[in-house]
Amino acid sequence: MEVPSARVIAAQSGDAVALAELLRSVWPDAYRIARTIVPDHATAEDVAQDACAQVLDALGSLRDPERFAPWFLRIAVNAASGRRRKSGRERLLEPAPTAPERLSADERLDVRRAIDALDPASRVAIVLRYYYDLSSAEIARIMQSTPVTVRWRLMRAHRRLRGLLESRENAAPAYGEQRYADGPQPAG
Repeated sequence: MEVPSARVIAAQSGDAVALAELLRSVWPDAYRIARTIVPDHATAEDVAQDACAQVLDALGSLRDPERFAPWFLRIAVNAASGRRRKSGRERLLEPAPTAPERLSADERLDVRRAIDALDPASRVAIVLRYYYDLSSAEIARIMQSTPVTVRWRLMRAHRRLRGLLESRENAAPAYGEQRYADGPQPAG
Protein backbone atom coordinates (compact mmCIF):
# COMPACT_ATOMS: atom_id res chain seq x y z
CA MET A 1 0.00 0.00 0.00
CA GLU A 2 1.63 3.19 -1.21
CA VAL A 3 0.29 6.45 0.19
CA PRO A 4 2.26 9.60 -0.65
CA SER A 5 3.21 11.48 2.50
CA ALA A 6 2.30 14.74 0.71
CA ARG A 7 -1.30 13.51 0.49
CA VAL A 8 -1.29 12.65 4.20
CA ILE A 9 0.12 16.07 5.11
CA ALA A 10 -2.45 17.81 2.91
CA ALA A 11 -5.27 15.77 4.49
CA GLN A 12 -3.96 16.61 7.97
CA SER A 13 -4.01 20.29 7.11
CA GLY A 14 -7.70 20.13 6.15
CA ASP A 15 -7.54 19.71 2.36
CA ALA A 16 -10.90 18.02 1.64
CA VAL A 17 -9.79 16.72 -1.78
CA ALA A 18 -6.62 15.15 -0.33
CA LEU A 19 -8.66 13.62 2.49
CA ALA A 20 -11.16 12.12 0.03
CA GLU A 21 -8.31 10.72 -2.10
CA LEU A 22 -6.62 9.33 0.99
CA LEU A 23 -9.77 7.53 2.14
CA ARG A 24 -10.49 6.27 -1.38
CA SER A 25 -6.95 4.86 -1.62
CA VAL A 26 -7.08 3.03 1.74
CA TRP A 27 -10.63 1.65 1.50
CA PRO A 28 -9.70 -1.50 -0.50
CA ASP A 29 -6.99 -2.41 2.01
CA ALA A 30 -9.33 -1.79 4.94
CA TYR A 31 -11.91 -4.08 3.35
CA ARG A 32 -9.34 -6.82 2.53
CA ILE A 33 -8.01 -6.82 6.08
CA ALA A 34 -11.51 -6.86 7.53
CA ARG A 35 -12.59 -9.66 5.18
CA THR A 36 -9.62 -11.69 6.35
CA ILE A 37 -10.77 -11.46 9.96
CA VAL A 38 -14.58 -11.16 10.00
CA PRO A 39 -16.95 -13.77 8.58
CA ASP A 40 -19.01 -11.97 5.96
CA HIS A 41 -19.08 -9.22 3.33
CA ALA A 42 -21.50 -6.88 5.11
CA THR A 43 -19.56 -6.98 8.38
CA ALA A 44 -16.30 -6.43 6.51
CA GLU A 45 -17.78 -3.33 4.85
CA ASP A 46 -18.89 -2.02 8.25
CA VAL A 47 -15.45 -2.66 9.73
CA ALA A 48 -13.73 -0.93 6.79
CA GLN A 49 -15.99 2.07 7.27
CA ASP A 50 -15.23 2.07 11.00
CA ALA A 51 -11.49 1.96 10.24
CA CYS A 52 -11.81 4.88 7.81
CA ALA A 53 -13.82 6.84 10.39
CA GLN A 54 -11.09 6.18 12.97
CA VAL A 55 -8.54 7.47 10.46
CA LEU A 56 -10.58 10.66 10.11
CA ASP A 57 -10.75 11.09 13.88
CA ALA A 58 -7.08 10.35 14.55
CA LEU A 59 -5.31 11.66 11.45
CA GLY A 60 -4.23 14.81 13.28
CA SER A 61 -2.44 12.70 15.90
CA LEU A 62 -0.24 10.94 13.31
CA ARG A 63 3.19 12.50 13.83
CA ASP A 64 5.07 10.88 10.96
CA PRO A 65 3.20 10.93 7.62
CA GLU A 66 5.79 8.46 6.24
CA ARG A 67 4.39 5.88 8.71
CA PHE A 68 0.80 6.26 7.52
CA ALA A 69 0.53 2.76 5.97
CA PRO A 70 1.48 0.73 9.08
CA TRP A 71 -0.52 3.11 11.27
CA PHE A 72 -3.57 2.62 9.08
CA LEU A 73 -3.15 -1.17 8.86
CA ARG A 74 -2.99 -1.34 12.68
CA ILE A 75 -6.27 0.59 12.86
CA ALA A 76 -7.89 -1.79 10.33
CA VAL A 77 -6.64 -4.94 12.12
CA ASN A 78 -7.78 -3.62 15.50
CA ALA A 79 -11.22 -2.65 14.17
CA ALA A 80 -11.74 -6.06 12.57
CA SER A 81 -10.40 -7.97 15.58
CA GLY A 82 -12.63 -5.97 17.89
CA ARG A 83 -15.69 -6.68 15.76
CA ARG A 84 -14.86 -10.40 15.61
CA ARG A 85 -14.48 -10.54 19.39
CA LYS A 86 -17.80 -8.75 19.84
CA SER A 87 -19.59 -11.14 17.51
CA GLY A 88 -17.97 -14.18 19.11
CA ARG A 89 -17.19 -15.67 15.72
CA GLU A 90 -13.85 -17.29 15.08
CA ARG A 91 -14.39 -18.88 11.69
CA LEU A 92 -13.39 -17.09 8.53
CA LEU A 93 -15.64 -17.92 5.60
CA GLU A 94 -13.64 -16.53 2.70
CA PRO A 95 -10.65 -14.21 2.78
CA ALA A 96 -10.71 -11.32 0.35
CA PRO A 97 -7.15 -11.48 -0.97
CA THR A 98 -6.75 -13.75 -3.94
CA ALA A 99 -4.15 -16.46 -4.10
CA PRO A 100 -1.32 -16.21 -6.61
CA GLU A 101 -2.47 -16.46 -10.21
CA ARG A 102 -0.21 -19.41 -10.99
CA LEU A 103 -2.48 -21.67 -8.94
CA SER A 104 -5.54 -23.35 -10.37
CA ALA A 105 -8.98 -22.40 -9.07
CA ASP A 106 -9.08 -25.60 -6.98
CA GLU A 107 -5.65 -24.89 -5.53
CA ARG A 108 -6.65 -21.30 -4.64
CA LEU A 109 -9.74 -22.66 -2.91
CA ASP A 110 -7.57 -25.14 -0.99
CA VAL A 111 -5.24 -22.31 0.08
CA ARG A 112 -8.20 -20.17 1.21
CA ARG A 113 -9.61 -23.08 3.20
CA ALA A 114 -6.23 -23.75 4.78
CA ILE A 115 -5.88 -20.07 5.75
CA ASP A 116 -9.42 -20.28 7.20
CA ALA A 117 -8.24 -23.05 9.51
CA LEU A 118 -5.50 -20.91 11.09
CA ASP A 119 -6.03 -19.15 14.39
CA PRO A 120 -6.95 -15.45 13.89
CA ALA A 121 -3.55 -14.02 14.88
CA SER A 122 -1.68 -16.37 12.53
CA ARG A 123 -4.16 -15.60 9.75
CA VAL A 124 -3.53 -11.87 10.14
CA ALA A 125 0.25 -12.38 10.19
CA ILE A 126 0.11 -14.51 7.01
CA VAL A 127 -2.07 -11.98 5.18
CA LEU A 128 0.10 -9.01 6.19
CA ARG A 129 3.27 -10.86 5.21
CA TYR A 130 2.24 -12.37 1.90
CA TYR A 131 -0.51 -10.08 0.62
CA TYR A 132 0.99 -6.80 1.85
CA ASP A 133 4.66 -7.88 1.77
CA LEU A 134 5.37 -6.43 5.22
CA SER A 135 8.42 -7.31 7.29
CA SER A 136 8.20 -9.01 10.68
CA ALA A 137 8.97 -5.68 12.36
CA GLU A 138 6.16 -3.91 10.48
CA ILE A 139 3.71 -6.71 11.26
CA ALA A 140 4.76 -6.59 14.91
CA ARG A 141 3.96 -2.88 15.10
CA ILE A 142 0.57 -3.45 13.50
CA MET A 143 -0.27 -6.42 15.72
CA GLN A 144 1.24 -4.73 18.79
CA SER A 145 3.60 -7.64 19.26
CA THR A 146 7.31 -8.32 18.83
CA PRO A 147 9.11 -9.34 15.63
CA VAL A 148 10.16 -12.59 17.32
CA THR A 149 6.53 -13.43 18.10
CA VAL A 150 5.52 -12.60 14.53
CA ARG A 151 8.23 -14.86 13.11
CA TRP A 152 7.12 -17.62 15.47
CA ARG A 153 3.47 -17.18 14.37
CA LEU A 154 4.54 -17.27 10.72
CA MET A 155 6.62 -20.41 11.26
CA ARG A 156 3.73 -22.14 13.04
CA ALA A 157 1.29 -20.99 10.36
CA HIS A 158 3.59 -22.29 7.59
CA ARG A 159 3.74 -25.70 9.25
CA ARG A 160 -0.03 -25.79 9.73
CA LEU A 161 -0.69 -24.67 6.15
CA ARG A 162 1.76 -27.24 4.78
CA GLY A 163 0.08 -30.00 6.77
CA LEU A 164 -3.40 -28.94 5.71
CA LEU A 165 -2.45 -28.66 2.05
CA GLU A 166 -0.56 -31.97 2.06
CA SER A 167 -3.50 -33.75 3.69
CA ARG A 168 -5.72 -32.36 0.91
CA GLU A 169 -3.35 -33.70 -1.75
CA ASN A 170 -3.32 -37.13 -0.11
CA ALA A 171 -7.07 -37.25 0.48
CA ALA A 172 -9.22 -39.79 -1.30
CA PRO A 173 -10.55 -38.56 -4.63
CA ALA A 174 -13.98 -36.96 -4.66
CA TYR A 175 -16.88 -38.76 -6.32
CA GLY A 176 -16.26 -38.98 -10.04
CA GLU A 177 -12.62 -37.89 -9.71
CA GLN A 178 -9.93 -40.41 -10.63
CA ARG A 179 -6.37 -40.32 -9.36
CA TYR A 180 -3.81 -42.82 -10.51
CA ALA A 181 -0.24 -43.17 -9.36
CA ASP A 182 1.07 -43.92 -12.84
CA GLY A 183 -1.30 -41.81 -14.92
CA PRO A 184 -4.66 -42.86 -16.42
CA GLN A 185 -5.43 -46.55 -16.34
CA PRO A 186 -7.28 -48.39 -19.06
CA ALA A 187 -10.95 -49.08 -18.41
CA GLY A 188 -12.05 -52.59 -17.67
